[in-house]
Amino acid sequence: MNRYLLAGKYSAGIMLFCSMVLMVNAVLPMDLNQFGIVPRSFDHLSGIFMAPFLHGSWLHLLSNFLPFIVFGTLIGAQGSKRFWLLFLLHISSTGMLVWLFARGNSVHIGMSGVIYAFWGYLIVYGFVRGKILHLVISLLMLIFYGGLVFGVFPTKFGVSFESHLLGALVGAASGYYFAKPVAQHRAL
Repeated sequence: MNRYLLAGKYSAGIMLFCSMVLMVNAVLPMDLNQFGIVPRSFDHLSGIFMAPFLHGSWLHLLSNFLPFIVFGTLIGAQGSKRFWLLFLLHISSTGMLVWLFARGNSVHIGMSGVIYAFWGYLIVYGFVRGKILHLVISLLMLIFYGGLVFGVFPTKFGVSFESHLLGALVGAASGYYFAKPVAQHRAL
């Protein structure tokens, strides 16, 4: 099966799962969003892995839907193993950093930390790797999604800029890590 198509199916499937979680959350007598990341609360460590699948509203989910599918599809074109590795790495790394460093007395939820990680990955990977296709993808990320950079600043109450900032840093680091060995071998 075409790598892009398969990656698109993975990405869409994950976002459909988030939609189902939001629907279940709407009918349950308790709020599932309480299981998000509560910084430095040992009772909420599981939020590191649960937070990306929880959303506060349909608008919140819809704002994450398309970027996750686009970025996930582009990453998945590097292979299924790379997609799942980065998805899990970005959830756990971004989540742990949010748990350690984000504002306390708040619950951090949503897929945007992973989206920012994917965004950072795609930009840095392309520039470090240096191949034309990857450079074009990096430039397209900057042109069409360059506005994401404003999400790393604390501009809006109720938005976890920490997830955005830390996700972008995690993604940039993983992009460098995965592209660097290839670039070093090419230079030899």
